[in-house]
Amino acid sequence: MKYLFSHFIVLLFVCGAVRAQATPDVPAPTKLDEYMEAGMEVSGVRVPYYDDDGNLRAQLYGGHAKVLDGGVAGITNLRVDVFQDGEVIMTIFAPQCFTKMIDQDDKKILSVYSEGDVLIDMEQMSIIGRGFRFSSEQNRFEILHDSKVLVKEVARNMPELEL
Repeated sequence: MKYLFSHFIVLLFVCGAVRAQATPDVPAPTKLDEYMEAGMEVSGVRVPYYDDDGNLRAQLYGGHAKVLDGGVAGITNLRVDVFQDGEVIMTIFAPQCFTKMIDQDDKKILSVYSEGDVLIDMEQMSIIGRGFRFSSEQNRFEILHDSKVLVKEVARNMPELEL
């Protein structure tokens, strides 16, 4: 999942590239990053992420995305389905978040953050909270405030657990 959000940012760049190439006066940028400009918008986003073996690992959906100043992209109605062996094992929902690519020591790090609500839904439990951040450098998803774990009935009936 560590490259999922960067694939979304690349989608935003590609949308800008198509728009820039339609204008003959615009010189071709040397890097994909140069296509990104404040004000670019895209709706109905779906970005799949595949591993090196071609297996679907995650799929990001966004209702609307807009590139803001400073290379930040605002995304509304975010949903991320995480797959294992072709099945969805976890879904993340957030009404709003922001993404930014950071250049550090010759590598790009994706930062995703929000102060809004977040829900992580899995078969055995759901986790809710307010505010989150994700860093591709650490491949870590962290809920910042008021997190609660809700154990579902299916987990309570698992013989290996003593609940």
